[in-house]
Amino acid sequence: MRAFAFTCIAAMAGISAFYAAPVMAHAGHGDEFVQTGSVGQVKANPKRDQMLGIVSEKPKVEANGQLSVPNVAIVKANGQPYVFVFSGTTYDPVVIKPGTVSVDRTVVLDGVTSDEQIVVSGALSIFAESQKNKR
Repeated sequence: MRAFAFTCIAAMAGISAFYAAPVMAHAGHGDEFVQTGSVGQVKANPKRDQMLGIVSEKPKVEANGQLSVPNVAIVKANGQPYVFVFSGTTYDPVVIKPGTVSVDRTVVLDGVTSDEQIVVSGALSIFAESQKNKR
């Protein structure tokens, strides 16, 4: 669902404009998702992954040698920060130790290596898949 708002406000000295960016929302899937108390491994599915916009790449090696990942790659669950590592056939949840957080990236002090493929787009979708109720 997309919502778009554009409002003009007339001011005494002139006209000002207020613009709200487009918003995407998702209504959910009924009882399909349940909190299981753990973050599980998810099998890769090329069709689903492409549809959900899931992208993985190696962590960035900063000038000081530290690794960093986009902030959106980190999922917090059960009070712990996770990233999903793509093994080629599965997405494996890995607890990380985050360091310095900037506007769009977080330094990872422990938990991943520079040669692993980290989900950098679609991590919340993978998390949701890991929480699906197995019927």
